[in-house]
Amino acid sequence: MSMSTGVEPMIDVKVFVDKERGKVLFAESGKEFVDVLFGFLTLPLGTVVRLLGGQSQVGCLDELYRSVEGLSPDLFRTEACKAMLLKPINSAAKQCCQLPVRIDDTKHREVYVCGDTSCSVTAFSSVPGAVCECGRIMTQLAGERPENPRNAAAGGAFEDGVFVKGGMNKFIVTDDLNVAPASTSLMLSLLDKFQVPDPSCLEQMTLQFSSVKVSVSQLIYLF
Repeated sequence: MSMSTGVEPMIDVKVFVDKERGKVLFAESGKEFVDVLFGFLTLPLGTVVRLLGGQSQVGCLDELYRSVEGLSPDLFRTEACKAMLLKPINSAAKQCCQLPVRIDDTKHREVYVCGDTSCSVTAFSSVPGAVCECGRIMTQLAGERPENPRNAAAGGAFEDGVFVKGGMNKFIVTDDLNVAPASTSLMLSLLDKFQVPDPSCLEQMTLQFSSVKVSVSQLIYLF
């Protein structure tokens, strides 16, 4: 499904739930969901804290983020310095923009130029408020960087995922977010690990995820 048609792309994930304990033990999915999970590893720390509403519980990073958020812009070298700390640009932004479910709402493709139309300096910034070489502030939105065709940046084939190579039908994602190719032997070992005597004891549910209907925190705390 395509965003150009106005239909939000969806990802189906089959989860196996221990009905007695009310706990998701593991999930079965295609490469699309695994791509989204792997995409979390590309996020800058500031973005992780922001998307989790300052509740990341990663050391003292929440307090550090709130400190930057609460400080006056006058205390920073430029307004852009504060903006880039609160909304840092992902180095894998092009790849993450290709994920069917966006994990980051940062507008990576926006380009700002000097607000002085007579400026002869050829420079741009991905963050508004940066200082041009002429000394003026880059506040003029100049449009968006052109997006590369799907997978062009990663050099993959069209049937490949964003990070995961094509050809893999299914993956198993365990309760501790261990990802492995699906197989009968893996399923049996998981049933033994969780002391499930009969597979019929597990309830199978199919969940659907989209950028609109699911938040980053819901994806992270699925298990």
